[in-house]
Amino acid sequence: MPAGLQEAPLDQIGTKYMPSRSTRDTIIQIIQNRESETVIGLAGELGLAPATIRRHLDILQRDGMVAFTEVRRGTGRPEFSFSLTERGHETLPKHYSDMLGQLISKLISLESNSLEGQSGEQILEGMFLEMAREFVDKSGDNDGITRLAELLREQDFSPEINREDGKVTLSLMNCPFRSVAMQNPVLCSYDVAVITAVASAPVKRVACLTDGDPICRYVIGRGSGKDNVTS
Repeated sequence: MPAGLQEAPLDQIGTKYMPSRSTRDTIIQIIQNRESETVIGLAGELGLAPATIRRHLDILQRDGMVAFTEVRRGTGRPEFSFSLTERGHETLPKHYSDMLGQLISKLISLESNSLEGQSGEQILEGMFLEMAREFVDKSGDNDGITRLAELLREQDFSPEINREDGKVTLSLMNCPFRSVAMQNPVLCSYDVAVITAVASAPVKRVACLTDGDPICRYVIGRGSGKDNVTS
């Protein structure tokens, strides 16, 4: 066995991703973060033997969690790149019931005279904005990127932040409302509202799941544009 690689139980591993989660859960998370990954790439990331990774991927493929495509790099044995299926994406943390409960509470509290002249989408956007403001208000008084990351992490958006040249790139590696948002992009106004409520700078959305991108990504600060992003 190559140096540095080791066999590990097929159900548990500690990594920088989620130490308490199973190896297969961690593989799913890595593939989601990178959109796709190879056996060699996963083995290098996790410090496991390629044979161990293949056994995990065989199980994930059997369960309908991952799919693969052939990647040819010159001559020699073909390599395969693995990506998540929709079922695989849905195994990551989701908050559908929380969102539904909040929406029902907001709907019950609406008064008919406040809805006049509004479309269904406008009504939903208003409710998402109010829900985002309530969430931000109850979670602390300090503004800034650190707090924003904490808030998004609390709701399982799995944020990653990169600071460069006076601007911040915010990548949301998970969407806790993915399947609903894919069918109803108006739901994206919720995370937009949370980000703009905390960030004291212009915000621009540069990638979105509903546009076919693998993740949602925002640029905050200089270089993001003059206007705050809209959904």
